[in-house]
Amino acid sequence: MDAMNQLMDEKTRLLGSIAEAAQRGDSQDVLKSGGRLEKVESLIRRYDNLVRDISSLKEAPGSEVVSYDQASRPMQKKAERKNISSASGRALGKTIRSTFLKELADRGIRIRQVKGTIFEALSGKRIGIAVASEAIPDRWFLGLPLGGFDHAILLCERKIGDNTTVEDFWFPESFFEEYGNRMSHSADQIKFNIARRGEGYVLLVPGTQGVRCSAFRENYRLLEL
Repeated sequence: MDAMNQLMDEKTRLLGSIAEAAQRGDSQDVLKSGGRLEKVESLIRRYDNLVRDISSLKEAPGSEVVSYDQASRPMQKKAERKNISSASGRALGKTIRSTFLKELADRGIRIRQVKGTIFEALSGKRIGIAVASEAIPDRWFLGLPLGGFDHAILLCERKIGDNTTVEDFWFPESFFEEYGNRMSHSADQIKFNIARRGEGYVLLVPGTQGVRCSAFRENYRLLEL
């Protein structure tokens, strides 16, 4: 097994552990596994960059370089979110959300819309899905109806040169049991403030130094529990 496959297997294992810990409400275990997941994802990015740099040396001038992430890595759904045509406000949010819901359906996960940004899983749990673009570099501000959901999924559109990609963060019910009372509320909404720090992301929660988001990335298992 090569290094990338080992890293991807470890990432899958950690995501499973995080989902199970979230279901138990064990926030300490979630954060512990999240710290290791952050290191694994950093190694994956470094591997990708190395492979891309090596590939670029072999390419003739003017030819298109295809990165390992584009050509080989499993779970390529995020590629479908790149190059979303420019739109503003609500229209962009609908586009990103619709693309995300299609990804869920492709994985065999179906949720039904209850109202606006609130959906319901087969388990009966309510999921709030919020979308935001970069209001300022490396910052995203999102909101969901206060008391209207159990789990939250935050979709953050990020610009990378001429392209865009969307990062998704999944916060389980247990997260809000621990931090919900500390978070900002305004106009009957709970507010989320995501910031990019180095290669990682944090959710800025008052009274903390920021909760690392690596433990809450792409946690599709949350909707299966």
